[in-house]
Amino acid sequence: MFKNRFRHKKLTRELCANRHRFYKLAYSWTGDPMLADDLVQEALQKALHSFDSLKDDSKLNAWTCRILMNCHRDWLRRRKDTVDFDDYEFSAEGDPLAQASADDTSAMVRRCIARLSDKHRDVITLVDLMEFSYEEVSQALDIPIGTVMSRLCRARRQLKQLIAAASQEPAAPVTPLRSVN
Repeated sequence: MFKNRFRHKKLTRELCANRHRFYKLAYSWTGDPMLADDLVQEALQKALHSFDSLKDDSKLNAWTCRILMNCHRDWLRRRKDTVDFDDYEFSAEGDPLAQASADDTSAMVRRCIARLSDKHRDVITLVDLMEFSYEEVSQALDIPIGTVMSRLCRARRQLKQLIAAASQEPAAPVTPLRSVN
């Protein structure tokens, strides 16, 4: 009993210490800070209530990452395509053109990442964004390390092509607002 309580506290501390990493991953998938936070909260709650199913404590991050991926996939199944005006942040600080350019670039990269297959998107975000080792990604996705490396290579190549193609596309024309008299 005492050992189990000690283990639970230790794992809880480790999860809390790595929450920002899971948020970063969820944000890379969603591009929405509130949704990313919700997904992380749901994943951590599930992890906290399921410590007994974790066989090897050293694989906590990979195990929790898998829970987060499942939460994200569940959300994708349930979601509705809507645009909420309240989701946009408007700011008068800084250079608006530079901010718009940075926002456009980030949005373009997110769109390109979203066009990757699930298996390629998962590997590239875990390795390049979360800085997981190949072994951790192998454990999280339950695939061999060689498969991690080949998927990562293909994902990077495909992402590079998608970004190059997106950079060549002309910007969408701006539609002027009609004045109402």
